[in-house]
Amino acid sequence: MIKDTTRSILEISNINGKTSVTSSKVFRPLKVFSLEKNKACHLVFSNYGGGFVEGDFVDLSIDCKRDTVSAFSSQANTRIYRSEQGKICKQIIHGNAGENSLVVFMGDPVVPHEQSIFEQHFFWTLEKNAVLLVVDWFEAGRILNGERFAFESFFTELKIESNGVPIVWDRFKMDPSKNNMNSPGAFLHHSSYINIFLAGDENSPRVKSIETQLRFLAAQYFHEHIENKSESLIRIGSAVKVNEEVFMIRCSAKNNELLSPFIKELAAHLSDKDLLGFNPFEGRN
Repeated sequence: MIKDTTRSILEISNINGKTSVTSSKVFRPLKVFSLEKNKACHLVFSNYGGGFVEGDFVDLSIDCKRDTVSAFSSQANTRIYRSEQGKICKQIIHGNAGENSLVVFMGDPVVPHEQSIFEQHFFWTLEKNAVLLVVDWFEAGRILNGERFAFESFFTELKIESNGVPIVWDRFKMDPSKNNMNSPGAFLHHSSYINIFLAGDENSPRVKSIETQLRFLAAQYFHEHIENKSESLIRIGSAVKVNEEVFMIRCSAKNNELLSPFIKELAAHLSDKDLLGFNPFEGRN
């Protein structure tokens, strides 16, 4: 059997009560910075090209072992640069949240530039008493440059399994050349969205803490869809308890500035000593 020599690998373990990276093999174009934060671990993703350049492919395996506490974020907005020759940019991430672990996957927005093609897949498995928080954040291009929905194609997929059973399987594709992104059934006058998935046993103290904060923030920031009045709303969102293992928020806004306060307050809540113990967005403007 031929081994895959291009897959990047991260292994995160609990050593004497402290979470650390115990194995790392990272290939271009991916860069990973590891920061130790008290008893937790903060990993920051970046790219050698400052974003995804035409033809870039990231294949990453993450193993967060039992009793670990970790957060994954990005150094800045994940930019997808134009595809001059029609080649796709793609990333695939396979993650495992070990028993009694807490994993937070909270990056900055993905921003596809004009004529870009991007595809991403996230596959996570949860072991007993694991908690996973995933924030999927998107902006429809360099809005100030007039590139709103000027990309060729964008596809994102998230699948989360618990005990071998899918509890989340979310897919979203945009082809602006084929579909009207300004229709009421799409984005209308909005340009940004955030999807948030909290996965784990609803009786877990960590799940209860994060879900309570998400509900509070949703009530504070988002309006539910109002028939015939949606055009006047700068933000629209909904919070849904899917089942005993999944809580979900979907929201959109005219721009990312209107969504940033929500994410920053969520990140601040994660600094609780019983959660991450640090703010993964600390130091951001």
